[in-house]
Amino acid sequence: MTNARARDVDDAAREPAFSVGVPASASEPGLADALHSIWRSAVESGAPYEIIVAVNGEDEPAMALAGVREFAASAAIAIVAADDERAATRDVVRVLRLRERSKVAAWNAIRAAARAPVVVFTDADVRLAPDAIRLLVARLTASPALVAVAGREVAALAPDDGFVARTAALPYRFDFGNLPGRLYALRTAALAEPMPPQVLHEDAYLSVRVGRQRFAKVRDAVVYLRPPTTWREYVGQRVRNELGKLQLAVDFPELLRTHGFGTTPWRAFLREIRPREYPLAALSLAARVYARAVARRRSRRHGFERGWAALASTKRWRVSGA
Repeated sequence: MTNARARDVDDAAREPAFSVGVPASASEPGLADALHSIWRSAVESGAPYEIIVAVNGEDEPAMALAGVREFAASAAIAIVAADDERAATRDVVRVLRLRERSKVAAWNAIRAAARAPVVVFTDADVRLAPDAIRLLVARLTASPALVAVAGREVAALAPDDGFVARTAALPYRFDFGNLPGRLYALRTAALAEPMPPQVLHEDAYLSVRVGRQRFAKVRDAVVYLRPPTTWREYVGQRVRNELGKLQLAVDFPELLRTHGFGTTPWRAFLREIRPREYPLAALSLAARVYARAVARRRSRRHGFERGWAALASTKRWRVSGA
């Protein structure tokens, strides 16, 4: 084999089959543990991959960067800038640094920097099942008609979590027909343009942008999340979700008319909710109605806010085995 041919084979072997993109606020706590979970799932796939972390926000020193360094040191891999030559090797984590605090800006930067035909997007405060990434990439590879596949979000409750957390966790047991945003694999060529910078609810936007016929869910590809544990944060989460959905109708009405946005699985609710969970279900529905009213009032008075406020209690992981 000639030296040139050997280099071509070596370069092909290093080309990632998929990229893993992690938008992370500069103030993100506990990022090292999340990256360990993501890395283990990527390694378990058995395919070449790259991890790209987009740290966004002006915080200096950035807590998220400290988390990347902690993860890299314990995993014995290198941290490189996106344009570093070593980004062509497997055992690195590529870091993009953005001054703008914006998940959408981080998302766009990751998609532009990714060298693979598929990007697995995941959040900076979750835990992945070991086989989650493998299952998503395999399903997307086997289904050319699909442009995205998503995992199943599971709320991880700690033994001492109370009524608020259990109420917040309840809806995650049901399929609302949307593309869940905490873990999904997307073909890099799926969108011809960047995500609009004003988008508040990026997974809702993607749901209507790609259309229901072009994405699917893989139930066994599990991503664990922590629900909010305080009333203030729970209501805040509900309000910001409703603001994001309202924005779809105002800023992207044609997409919404074409593809719609989710449905409430009432039959599953009635069939699967246990009697002792009736208070949780009633409160969840009441919170949704209240949050929608607040979101409508806020959007009329102030328009649509940019970005999300961090929910501190969703960052506190005390659950073993998730």
